[in-house]
Amino acid sequence: MSVQPDPRPPREVPVLFSLLGLVAALSVGLWAGIHYMSNEASLFYGLIAGLSFGATFAFGQQIKNRLVPPKVRKTDWKVQAPGAAELSPTRVAAQQARKISVEFDDEEIRTMVRGAKRESIAWSAVDDVTIRISDDALPQPQWILAGKSTEGIKGVLVPNDADGLEALMEAMKTRLPGYDDDKNYETVIAAMSAMEGSFHIWHRPAA
Repeated sequence: MSVQPDPRPPREVPVLFSLLGLVAALSVGLWAGIHYMSNEASLFYGLIAGLSFGATFAFGQQIKNRLVPPKVRKTDWKVQAPGAAELSPTRVAAQQARKISVEFDDEEIRTMVRGAKRESIAWSAVDDVTIRISDDALPQPQWILAGKSTEGIKGVLVPNDADGLEALMEAMKTRLPGYDDDKNYETVIAAMSAMEGSFHIWHRPAA
């Protein structure tokens, strides 16, 4: 047979009783302390004095908490960047619905959303590669491949979690002249560990 806890809050001791207890404990403590000093450090009076002063402190804390309630520490509600496991199922579904993937062939690079082309740029038009991390609730590196074309400035924006990004990164090593060097690699590593900022990775060498 399990015992159910009493749902009623505990009764508070009236302040008057706490005051009487404080006075009584303090009086007994002083009395025992005087006898302790005058009876060559008697163990009995020393024990009574210690218990009485302890009770005095306890009654004092009760009175203090009733007259001046302790402050409740406010929770720090500063938003931290959540991991994927912390996102709600609804938000995860929404992200998957608009998730960007990246594809490429010998002619162009293109980003796709649910099978439809979103942006594209020809390999020959790519002049610059930059990684940008926005300062928002969920920092996400984004690869920007940009350049000039007959239509003006063009580019594609590829999130770091886009399907196909790893294959694109390997292709850039051979299709973008001078991309595959140690300095570019170190810049990519620095960008991946940053929480915000813009990191220039590569620029097409002058002809």
